[in-house]
Amino acid sequence: MSISLWDLHEIGGLPITGRFYDEVIPTTESLNRKDHKCVSYIPHICRYLFLAYHKILWDSKGKSGMRMTAWIKYWYRGPFRYKKSLRKTVRNKSQKPKENSDPSGIIAAALKRTEEEEGVFEDLGIADEDMDKSYLAAFLACWLCKFVFPKDDVTLIRPGVFKVTSRMAHGVSFSLAVPILASIYKGLNDISSTDDPGNCTTVLPFHYVSTDFLAL
Repeated sequence: MSISLWDLHEIGGLPITGRFYDEVIPTTESLNRKDHKCVSYIPHICRYLFLAYHKILWDSKGKSGMRMTAWIKYWYRGPFRYKKSLRKTVRNKSQKPKENSDPSGIIAAALKRTEEEEGVFEDLGIADEDMDKSYLAAFLACWLCKFVFPKDDVTLIRPGVFKVTSRMAHGVSFSLAVPILASIYKGLNDISSTDDPGNCTTVLPFHYVSTDFLAL
């Protein structure tokens, strides 16, 4: 039994068809390029993502790499809905815990952003009509780096995804199932060919593997 493109599409909800997925940092020239209708090839919200990336790195005082926690704190300035996970204890495991950090499963109606939450848009000079798409693109950057295409350090935001996420926020579909499937099989091959699979440091999106097999 193996995982197929159809499994990733039907069970994982990932598109098979669409644009070719590629992580690349565009040049300034490519960011400014427009077609014959004066429409940018790369959505201009991509600039805001790079500007935010630069601002956070500048404030981090020389730290290498963009931590995902710093990215989230910069873009989201409201109260956190869920508490931090409880620390491990040595209590009797047969006793039911007093509380847990599981989500309730209830998605409340979207609230109007507070003045503090809109501060990020003021910092970056984002116009009102670009707020939602910019916010979505910033979220998709986390999604791609953490869950879809995790690399060696899953705690980092990779600026190479900004071009893709800015286009995704404008409704452009990318073929994600194909490169994810390749990533899964490459990772599984690395694990199976190592002398000590238990200590293999290969990173791959295991959640798609477990979800697909549970569904099968």
